[in-house]
Amino acid sequence: MNILDFLRGRETFETRALDASTFNLGLDDEGKTASGKSVDAGTAVQASTVYACVSLIADSVATMPVHSFRKTGDFREKTTAPAWMNATDSMPNPETDRFTWIHRTISSLALYGNSYWLIVERDNLGFPKQIYNLHPEYVSIDRNDKGEAIYTYDGKKSYKRYTALTPDGDIVHIKNFEQGSDYGLSPIEAGAEAIGISLASDEFAGRFFSNGAVLSGVIEMDSTPSEESLRIFKQSFNRKHQGTKKSHNIGILTEGATWKPIAINHQQMQFLESRKFNKIEICGLFRVSPYLIGDLSETTKLGSSIEEQNRIFYELTLLPYINRIEQAMTMMLPRGQFARIDVSGLLRASISQRYQAYNLGRNAGFLSVNEIRAKEDLPPLDSEIGDSYLQNLNQVSLEQEE
Repeated sequence: MNILDFLRGRETFETRALDASTFNLGLDDEGKTASGKSVDAGTAVQASTVYACVSLIADSVATMPVHSFRKTGDFREKTTAPAWMNATDSMPNPETDRFTWIHRTISSLALYGNSYWLIVERDNLGFPKQIYNLHPEYVSIDRNDKGEAIYTYDGKKSYKRYTALTPDGDIVHIKNFEQGSDYGLSPIEAGAEAIGISLASDEFAGRFFSNGAVLSGVIEMDSTPSEESLRIFKQSFNRKHQGTKKSHNIGILTEGATWKPIAINHQQMQFLESRKFNKIEICGLFRVSPYLIGDLSETTKLGSSIEEQNRIFYELTLLPYINRIEQAMTMMLPRGQFARIDVSGLLRASISQRYQAYNLGRNAGFLSVNEIRAKEDLPPLDSEIGDSYLQNLNQVSLEQEE
């Protein structure tokens, strides 16, 4: 039984004492952080580092082509993609192209930890034909008496989950980080404190520059003016010098007043260093190297070339998102078919290295053309050509020489 249901006096079929969703890694419902900032998907994306990481991941995956295949023996045969997958002649729905559809899916996973697809139309065989993205904030999940997940959108209409075992459902639910509950966990929730510090730092930095005349120095006077005189002097000085546009104007002081500048202190220097560290920490939440979002202050130690760095970005950052989407798409295809996102554009150098390895295996005589084509998801050639092996003329065994 879920402890929240117990407190509300609701009994469910579940017999576990506690549900992992109760803890949510120690975060409360309001998302309050020690910095005083409330952190959720809407506020977190205002942090430049969060926006840069999410847009980088979503843009990278959304630009990749998607294909469908059918497995035939050891080979994979390319099939005609369904309407919702076809970016050339069709769209997932009348209002959304495939790029936007996948982009919204990735953004929802990165910001909310969950992505929902609603199937609104099916073809004559019952397979999905039109699919819409649902905003995660408007989707809630409950359990009925049978223990089945019931998805309610905007508190109005309810749907069952679509899976390979329940094809009569209408909601495809993709989770980011599995935490043992009905909902996935997002990097925003897991790193709320770090993002809260980033938001607080941005606000402090903005106030620091908007009040540039306050911390840069002090004005000393020989006499002791009245409060009214000080008020007028302060208003006049701020009007001429406060703000970034007036920060370097020439100042004129009268009546024995002198300006004494204040150099940046250690606390301010520490603040700048903390902002740099905070950016790296947020990048770590999304597993994005800082140099990919424009931070070139430190060189990366991952990969010695752009091609190698792209491969690491694909394997460590993009691949989990790609696999989740591929599995969700495969569920909506006929039995025996599967979806694949084409990452060859990102891994051109890896393709060159792979082809060199194929060439080595082919010339050494332990790979045939069809074996190579099977690894590349290409249809086989005629057996006379495709199943033959090469052997160098100068490589003859001792038994044949005798």
